[in-house]
Amino acid sequence: MNSLAILLSIILSFVYSEEIQSDPNGYIIFCPCMGRFGNQMDQFLGALAFAKGIGRTLVLPHLVEYPDRFSSSVQIPFQSYFKAEPLAEYTKVILMDDFMKNLAPKVWPKGNRTVFCYMSRGNANDCAAKDGNPFGPYWDKFGVDFDKSEFYAPLSFDPNFEKHRLEWKKRFPAEKYPVLAFTGAPGAFPVIETNVPLQKYIKWSDMIDFKADKFINQFKNDPKEKFIAIHLRNGIDFKRACEHVKTSKTNFFASPQCLGYSQENGEMTEELCYPSEKTIFN
Repeated sequence: MNSLAILLSIILSFVYSEEIQSDPNGYIIFCPCMGRFGNQMDQFLGALAFAKGIGRTLVLPHLVEYPDRFSSSVQIPFQSYFKAEPLAEYTKVILMDDFMKNLAPKVWPKGNRTVFCYMSRGNANDCAAKDGNPFGPYWDKFGVDFDKSEFYAPLSFDPNFEKHRLEWKKRFPAEKYPVLAFTGAPGAFPVIETNVPLQKYIKWSDMIDFKADKFINQFKNDPKEKFIAIHLRNGIDFKRACEHVKTSKTNFFASPQCLGYSQENGEMTEELCYPSEKTIFN
C-alpha cells in the first residue's frame, strides 16, 4: 500500500504540475462581432499582432455564424476551423474554453470583469458590450456579464506605433487589468499590410482538411487533375456596396490583394468590384 500511495502521489504531482499556468503579463479576449467569417479572420490577424506587441496571451475566440434556421448568432469554437499549435509558434495563445474553465475564475472572476471600448456606445455612458446580436449571445455563451467599462481612446491597436504600444502597458498594466476584454476585435479591417504575413500561422483543422479533400475529390476524374476555385461575392448587398466605385477609385475591402496597398497595380473599377458574367465565365 505504501508503494501504491507513493506512486499515486507522484502521478498527482505530475498532473498538477501540468495545469495551465496564468500569464503574469495578462490576457486579451474579444468578441469577433464585425461581419462574417472573412471579416472576422481579417481582424483576427490584427488581434494576433496586437497581443504579441503588448506581450499578452491571446484568447482564441469562438467564431460567430448566422445560420438561416436560427434567430440568433451561434458561436463556433476556434479549433473547429483552425489549429491552435501553429499560432503558438508566433505568440502566446489559449483556447477560449480552456481560459474560461481553468483561468477565468482566478484571473477574471465574476463581479470583477471590465470591458474595453474606444468610446461610449449609443446613448449609454459605457461600452454597452452586450447590446444586440451577436454581442449579447456571444458573451452569454460563456456566462459573462460586465461590471465596468473602460475607454481606451485615443490608442490604436497597431503595435508598430511604439508610443501607443507603450501607452497600452502604462495605462492598463497587467497587475491591475489582468484581462483586456474588448467589445470587438482589437485589429483593423481590412487587415493592414504589415499583418498580412501572419496568415502563414493560420492552419485549417484536420476536420476541415478532410472535408475539403472529400469535396474536391468529388469533381476529379484523375487524381492529378487540377482546377481553379473562385469566391464570388455577388449578392445584392455587395452590388450596392460597389456603387461607391463610381465616385471613388480607392481600395475597397480586400482589393489590395490585386491592386496593392498603395494601388501600385492599378485603381479600383466597377468591373473589379462587381464582375460581370462575361468576366466570370471568360
